[in-house]
Amino acid sequence: MAGDYVPGEMNIDDQQATYTGFIAASVWGGTLVVLTVLLLTLVFAAGQPFMGSLFGVAFLGIVAGMMFRMGAAWYVTLGILTVISLIAGGIAALFS
Repeated sequence: MAGDYVPGEMNIDDQQATYTGFIAASVWGGTLVVLTVLLLTLVFAAGQPFMGSLFGVAFLGIVAGMMFRMGAAWYVTLGILTVISLIAGGIAALFS
């Protein structure tokens, strides 16, 4: 039974796809966490204006997407999150 194994003969396409997906999800998640913490730090801890901080962080998100070669889905996600943040910021400004 153990003598049937030949190193380098196994098909590892599924393992490679799983590893690639895990790395991509980790890069996306890590980048989103860093951008979120940066935005919250700029607004609440440093007292910077919300709009300037949001657009600055969105720009950094675009740069990170180019640096990590994330593709079009990253830019769409970043745009949607920016619009949601603008709406949430506008609603918060109404009640403050």
